[in-house]
Amino acid sequence: MIFRAYYPKPLFPPISLSDGCMLMCRHCMGKYLHGMIKITETAQLIDFCRDFEKKGGKGILVSGGSDKEGRIIGLKQSINALKKIRKETDLVIAVHAGYVDENTANELADACDIAFVDVIGDDGTARQVIGLESADKYIESIKNLISAGIPITPHITIGLYYGKIKGEYAAIDAIKKFNIKKIVLNVILPTPDTDFENIALPPLKEIEFVIKKGMEAGEAALGCMRPRGMREIEKIAIENGIKDIALPSKEGIAYAGKKGYAIKEVPACCGLTDDLIRKITE
Repeated sequence: MIFRAYYPKPLFPPISLSDGCMLMCRHCMGKYLHGMIKITETAQLIDFCRDFEKKGGKGILVSGGSDKEGRIIGLKQSINALKKIRKETDLVIAVHAGYVDENTANELADACDIAFVDVIGDDGTARQVIGLESADKYIESIKNLISAGIPITPHITIGLYYGKIKGEYAAIDAIKKFNIKKIVLNVILPTPDTDFENIALPPLKEIEFVIKKGMEAGEAALGCMRPRGMREIEKIAIENGIKDIALPSKEGIAYAGKKGYAIKEVPACCGLTDDLIRKITE
């Protein structure tokens, strides 16, 4: 049995296509952009990727701030550059897509290897936390990306509604209607200097219930967005059959070893599917 430990940096870094964010979701408020490599010019993006591959880079996660409609700022303008990068390099290109309409999805088909899509199962959470009118946009994005032939990995954040469970089960049920190979489960973080700085985290038992439900949708990974100090989350995930964890703690790796797993390190995002992991590691 293999337990995969994912370490995206330095060989699979996140890239922000924007200077900031217009949507300013209450749990993030643009803070996570600070940990990304900012590249807003398409020519610079191409040059970076060419040089990055020569230095041993494996891939990139294309992301950034969102506009008021939930679309990644700069993504549409970068599609031709991404097509060129995909054609001229062996880098794996993952796009954390945000809202994607039908036309953009069709254009992305030749520009990326996989798309990550955040899924929310509750309209109230979409409005009050994200700033969008409805959660339907996420399912619409999934439909558009699948129709365009792009593999997707849905992401669900446990406790996104102010640290409470609301809509996670509905999100999982919605995902189960599609032929999804893998989902990523995150856990809300009380991020400093945001409206969520002082929220209470969901009880561990409730987190476990969502993880168990998430396993019904297919293979699941425990994502990098989670409270690092709560080592119990990793143990719960492993106990319930999760074999892919981003940035696991030493305790998490030791526990996986005690459960009989052989540990395999993967220099990439945990949302990648098996074929893309093989491309990177073999």
